[in-house]
Amino acid sequence: MRLTIDRVVLRRGNRNVINGASYQVAAGEIVALVGANGCGKSTLLAGVAGVLAPISGQITVDELDVWGKPATQYAARARFGYVPENADAPGFLTGGELVALAAAARRGMAPTPAIIDALGLGELAPVRIDRMSLGQRRRACLGAAFAGPPQLLILDEPDNGLDVARLQALTSLLRNFAAGGGAVLLASHDRDFATQLDARIQLLAS
Repeated sequence: MRLTIDRVVLRRGNRNVINGASYQVAAGEIVALVGANGCGKSTLLAGVAGVLAPISGQITVDELDVWGKPATQYAARARFGYVPENADAPGFLTGGELVALAAAARRGMAPTPAIIDALGLGELAPVRIDRMSLGQRRRACLGAAFAGPPQLLILDEPDNGLDVARLQALTSLLRNFAAGGGAVLLASHDRDFATQLDARIQLLAS
């Protein structure tokens, strides 16, 4: 598995936020985009995840263009799980429905029992998203990202809202995911979190 971001330009409103970004993330690797709020971390991840179309450049997963023809887009996006910064899944879904929907979209399986236990997904299964706290929404969305399972995780501030125990559990999950051949691209303003993951740190300047 290889994610390639090649000379990508992304715009928000009338301003180019990302100008010619080029990165690669390989299987077994965790790459952390670190920088202050407003430097473009979320914008870049939105482009990689197929949410915000680039002005120019190319984003590929295993040489499949994330912004290519529809069939190619689907094949590329089926390989990754994405958690946006705001963990803004539809509020009418329960935690269990969100995870099941993600698994079905990738034509795969629910998260493993180890992931379910680490994220406390069992207790969230019957709870509607719009009745969850920030940390609970984050955990439910992380569970959905792990469903399938994916080959690549794209995570925007995945530690946001998590208590110490859940943060430690997430750190172990991500390290194990990479050790098993998965790839992780995440954004964080917390360099200590990235260091605990043994991530390759890429600094983004505002």
